[in-house]
Amino acid sequence: MKKKNNISSHATADAVSAIPKSNLKKKLPWTFLFIAIAVLTVWAVTSQNKDFSLRDFWSFLGQLNPFWLIAALVAMLFYILFEGIALLVICHGFGYRRSLGKGYSYSAADIYFSAITPSATGGQPGSAFFMMKDGIPGAVVTVSLLLNLIMYTFAILVLAVICFVIKPSVFLSFTPLSQVLIVLGVVMQVGLAAFFILLLRRASILRFLGDKGLSLLKKLHLIRRVEDKRLRLHGAMDSYESCVHSIGKNYKMMGLALLFNVLQRSCLVASTVFICFAAGEAFADFAALWSAESMVILGSNYIPIPGAMGVADALKLDAFNDVLKCTSPANVELLSRTISFYLCVFVCGISFLVRCLIFAVRKKTPAGRETKSKEEKQ
Repeated sequence: MKKKNNISSHATADAVSAIPKSNLKKKLPWTFLFIAIAVLTVWAVTSQNKDFSLRDFWSFLGQLNPFWLIAALVAMLFYILFEGIALLVICHGFGYRRSLGKGYSYSAADIYFSAITPSATGGQPGSAFFMMKDGIPGAVVTVSLLLNLIMYTFAILVLAVICFVIKPSVFLSFTPLSQVLIVLGVVMQVGLAAFFILLLRRASILRFLGDKGLSLLKKLHLIRRVEDKRLRLHGAMDSYESCVHSIGKNYKMMGLALLFNVLQRSCLVASTVFICFAAGEAFADFAALWSAESMVILGSNYIPIPGAMGVADALKLDAFNDVLKCTSPANVELLSRTISFYLCVFVCGISFLVRCLIFAVRKKTPAGRETKSKEEKQ
């Protein structure tokens, strides 16, 4: 798909400069809140299980199969990578090629800030920050992230349909409360998918919401020169609508983006499956194991708590206890959650910091400024 002429590198520069550097610093308190909730969640999981003890847990770790443990770690890394590839596929569809390493950094920023902020509100802005720094115009970034969010939502629904078709009995094995959460997850994902598609097909909704938001801020005396800001908003919306129209019938791009999002969600499920194998848990029915973990994701993904901590853990314990009948459910849950979530967030946070440091170092060197100039002209 060809890059539109009316989207210039000047738009990129404006978009990047419009991002206050202090916004990243404002996310720091969320990191501390994330750590606090994580500690409380682990305490709740361990304290409420009468059979759990630190001695038994260390013994459990010493008996793990190293092959399957490494497989779980690799699956976690591919979980990060596949989202980045999906974003690269979409950006390529708009005419912007970027390296696999940059795609990885987009995904890492999304996963990290999604995990530490309520309702994952910081994820897309985190990705957008890097994407626009890499010379991708703001309108293209907005549409790309929205389209990827749609594919992400559809990927969860695809896994849900597969689970309910091949193993409906798994759902019936969950406790009533877990069943309610899973059903709500299906309803929420369908609703979100419909809403995101509506935003793509009816860009006028965003324009209307933006105008109303500016009017409200004016009445509250929170902003000045409203008409200037309204003109800038309408200019951004024109670029947004141009990008939406340029998608056209590029089914190959959308199909690949959906495929990589499905692979991403599958890697998250596979990480827990491999932990079960590493622990030596004997499962006669692999489909039940895969379906149970998929339903855990479905029932916790929409929870507006950073990382759905607490809810996801409760659903996992329910799955390992009542559905899968694990011999050491608390140990398996704690290790599974540590690798597939806590370690994943840690890796993404480090990756985000490394990319920021690279930007800072390049900014101070003549070669770095020259490289940045070339990227913006692409």
